[in-house]
This record gives sequence, structure tokens and C-alpha cells, in this order.
Amino acid sequence: MGGEQRGKEQQVFSVYSQIGGEFLRKHSRPDGLRNGTLIVRVPSSAIAHHVTLLRGEILSRMAPLLPPGMITDIRTRVGELE
Repeated sequence: MGGEQRGKEQQVFSVYSQIGGEFLRKHSRPDGLRNGTLIVRVPSSAIAHHVTLLRGEILSRMAPLLPPGMITDIRTRVGELE
């Protein structure tokens, strides 16, 4: 991954942490950025479903803090949180 992409990823991760609230900070971690899609790691399919339901709210809270079009979608990935 190039330095520019890594910089964008870190910017998105930071904003996700800022807007996430206690629940998202405790139960999810930003895991990657692929073509405008934020990949979020969660510990269970139940949490993945919850994050999916919150997708619109998360995107709308992130949008004013990022360049236009940087994030267009959120996908979840079930796995161990680090």
C-alpha cells in the first residue's frame, strides 16, 4: 500500500474513532479502506448486523469531517478485535 493510501486510511480511521461513540469504540475497529469502502472488524455477526443498520448514520457523521467522496460505504468483517 502506498503512502498516500495509508495516509487516507489513517485519516478515515481517526474520524471513525471520533464519531463512533462508546458502543462502536468498544465493539468494532476500522480494518481497511478499499475504493471508498470502509472495512470495519466486529467480533460477531450480531454486531455486524447492528453496524450495518447504523451505516447511514455513521456515513453522515463522517462526511463533514472528510474530503467529499472519500467514504461511500461501510462493510463489516467478523473477526477478533485487536
